[in-house]
Amino acid sequence: MRIPLLYLFILLQVSFRLQAQTPWFRTDTLTPVSYQGKPLLNPWAGGLNAGQFSKMHLNNDGVEDLVVFDRTNNKVTTFLADPATKAFRYAPAYEARFPFVQNWMLLVDYDQDGHKDLFTHTPQGVQVYRQELNGTSWTWKLAKPLLYSRGFSGRINLLVSATDIPALTDVDDDGDLDIVTFEMLGHYAEMHQNMSMEKYGVPDSLEFIRNGVCWGNFTKEHCNDFQFGLDCGSLESLGSSTDATARVMHSGDALLLLDLNGDGKKDMLLGHVTCNNIMHLVNQGTNRVANYTSFSTTFPAKDPIDFTIFPALYLEDVDFDGVKDLLAAPNVYANEGNLMDFRASGWYYHNNGTATNPDFVLRQKGFLQDQMIDVGENAAPAFFDVDGDGDLDLFIGTGGVRKGNGFRASMWYLRNVGTAREPRYEVASEDYLSLSESLQITNLRPQWADFNGDGVPDLGFAGVTFKGTEYRYMPNRASRGAAAQLNAAEAVTLVLPAEVQPGDSPYFYDVDRDGDLDLIVGKTQGNIAYYLNTGTARQPVFQLQTDELANVSFNYRGRFVSIGVEDINLDGQPDLLTTDQSGTMKIFHSGEWGKWSKHDSLLVENPVLDRTIQPYLGTYLYPAVADYNGDGKPDLAIGTNAGGLRLMTNILPVTITAPEPGLTWRAEVFPSPAVDYVYITTDTNAEVEVYNLQGITMLPKPLPVKANQEAVVDIQNWVPGLYIFRISNTRGVVVKKVLVR
Repeated sequence: MRIPLLYLFILLQVSFRLQAQTPWFRTDTLTPVSYQGKPLLNPWAGGLNAGQFSKMHLNNDGVEDLVVFDRTNNKVTTFLADPATKAFRYAPAYEARFPFVQNWMLLVDYDQDGHKDLFTHTPQGVQVYRQELNGTSWTWKLAKPLLYSRGFSGRINLLVSATDIPALTDVDDDGDLDIVTFEMLGHYAEMHQNMSMEKYGVPDSLEFIRNGVCWGNFTKEHCNDFQFGLDCGSLESLGSSTDATARVMHSGDALLLLDLNGDGKKDMLLGHVTCNNIMHLVNQGTNRVANYTSFSTTFPAKDPIDFTIFPALYLEDVDFDGVKDLLAAPNVYANEGNLMDFRASGWYYHNNGTATNPDFVLRQKGFLQDQMIDVGENAAPAFFDVDGDGDLDLFIGTGGVRKGNGFRASMWYLRNVGTAREPRYEVASEDYLSLSESLQITNLRPQWADFNGDGVPDLGFAGVTFKGTEYRYMPNRASRGAAAQLNAAEAVTLVLPAEVQPGDSPYFYDVDRDGDLDLIVGKTQGNIAYYLNTGTARQPVFQLQTDELANVSFNYRGRFVSIGVEDINLDGQPDLLTTDQSGTMKIFHSGEWGKWSKHDSLLVENPVLDRTIQPYLGTYLYPAVADYNGDGKPDLAIGTNAGGLRLMTNILPVTITAPEPGLTWRAEVFPSPAVDYVYITTDTNAEVEVYNLQGITMLPKPLPVKANQEAVVDIQNWVPGLYIFRISNTRGVVVKKVLVR
C-alpha cells in the first residue's frame, strides 16, 4: 500500500512547482449567511460606506446591471441585475474590468451608442473611458485623458474638484452631454456646453465651451447660504465673490439636475460639504440659461435626506419598473468625527411618479447594505470553533458605532449552524460579550490563539484607546475542543513593544515552536516588524529581530500592513500573507521563516477574464486564514474598511487519495486544523503511520490503535503544514489529511 502514497507525494510536489501559473483562491459568494432569521442575498460583497451608483450592461442579458463606486475605498463593486427577483446579485468577477479610479466615478452614455461610458477624476480635471465591444464582451478604452473647455481665457482644463460630484446630463436638450460643476473654490456653478451636435451633428465629440461666468444666477458660500439674482454674463457682476481679497469659501458640492415639477426645465438638487441636508433649487429660466431664485432645505418634503455631512444624490432605476429612482449617500472620504453610521449609509427613494414629475418615497435605509455583512467600517475577521461543535464559527471586529456611550467598537459573532464541510452562518450577536459596554475602544481586531500557554486557544484582540494601540486577551477556561468559557472581566492586558503605534496591526504566532507566542506587527509605514518572545507564554518579553520582515520596508503605497500566518500552499512551511493600502494581498512562501524565496500577488481566479488576477480589494484590509470549508486547505476572509468581508476558497491543486473502496470499518482523525494533539478512533484494531508532504515519516514506529479507544499523537513540535495519516489493518487502508497550525 506504500506505492500509491508515494505517488501522491510526487503529485503534490509537481503541483507546487506549477503553482505560480495557477490561482491560489476562488472568490466565494455562495456560503450562506442569515441575519435575524432571513438569508442575506450578498453576504460577502464587502460592505459600502460612501456609494456612488451607476448602471450599465455588465453581462450580455440585455438588462442593465448596477455598479457602485465607494469614495472611502476608491473601490468598484459590481452587481448583476436579476429581473425575476428584482434584485442585484454580487458579481465580483466584473470588477477587474474597471480601471483604478479615485474620488468619483459616473457611468453615462455620452456618444449615444447604447453603452455607458466612464467619467472619473484626474488631478487635472476629468478623464473619460469609452466602452468598446468585442463580440459579447467589452473593455474600457481611454478616450479622453483630459477634458477641455473654451472660456474667456481660451482652451483650458475642464476642472472638477476632487471633492465634488458633477452633473453629467444633456442640459440644453440638444442630444449631447453637457457638464455642470462648481468652480474650484465652490462659489458658483459653471455650465460647460457640449458643442458636438452644433459642430458635427453627432454627440460623440466631447468639445465644450463655458456658458457664461456662472450658471443659474446665484452664488453660495456655506450650507443653505445663497445669493440670488446675479448677472452671470460678466465677471464684474459677481463683485466681491471673485475678488482676490475675498475669503476662501468651502469647496465641496454634489450636483444632480432633473425636472422635478414637469415644466421641462432642469431643477437642481445640491449637497454641500457643510450640510446634512439637500438643497432644492427650482429653475425659473431656461435649460441653457438657468435662473434659480429661491431654495428649500428639505428634500424630499416627506422623509427628507439627512446625513451628518455632505449628502450626494444619484438617479437610477433600481426597482425594475422602468422609472428612475433616487439614491442618496454621504460624499465623504472617511467617518469624520465618527458621527456617521456606515451600516446604513445608502438611502433608496422609490419614484412613485414619472421621469419628468417624480415623487420620491423613502423605501429603505441601507440599500444593498442590508443584504450583506456590513458592520460599519474596518471589519476584522477571525475564525474559531467557539461552541465546540466541530466547525468554525466567525467573529468580526468592528471600527465602531456611535451609541449612547459614545463611538465604540464591538465584535460580531456569526455561529456556524451548518457543518465543517458545508458552513452556514447566522448572526448570533452584534456585540459578543458586550465588549462595547465594558471597553472604550475602537478598531477592534480579534485573534484566537493560546496566549497563556495552557493548550487552549484564548480570545485576543487589539484596539485603539486614548492611550494608543492596546492588546488584551481573555483566558479560555474550557478544555480543548469544548465550548469556550470566557469572561470579559478576566481580560489580561499584554504589554506591546513601545514602537507599536496607533494603526499598527499586531499578530501573534509561535514562530520558533517553543510553546509561546511571538509577535509580528504590520506597520502603518508599510514595513513589518518581527519580535521573538524570549520570556514565557504568561510573561512575554518581545525582542525585535527585524523591522523589515520578508524585506518589506517603509513604503507609502503599502502602508497600513495587516498580516496572517499559515501554511497556505501546504508545503510544510509557514507562509506570510499581507494586505496593505495598495488594496492587494501578497503571499510570501517557499522557504524557512523570514527567508521566503517567492511572493505571489496574482492570486485569484477570474472566470470572466479567464485568467488569474490581482484583485483590488479596497483600503485598510484585514485578513484571516482558516479552513472554513473543511477540505484541509487554508482559506481566506478579508475584512474591509467598508465594513464587510470578502471570502476566498483555497483552490491550489492538492489532492488526497480517498479511502480504498469496499472498506467495512471506520476510522476518524480529528481535529483539523490541529494545534497540539491529534486524536484517532477506529471501530477495529489498526495502526497509524504519519507522513509529511515530503514523504518523511513523523512517528518512530506505527502507532497501535485499539477498537473504540482514542489514540493520541503529540504534534506540539511539528512544523505547521499538511500531514497524511495512514490508518491500516488486514481489512484495508484509510488515508486522512490533517492541517497542523
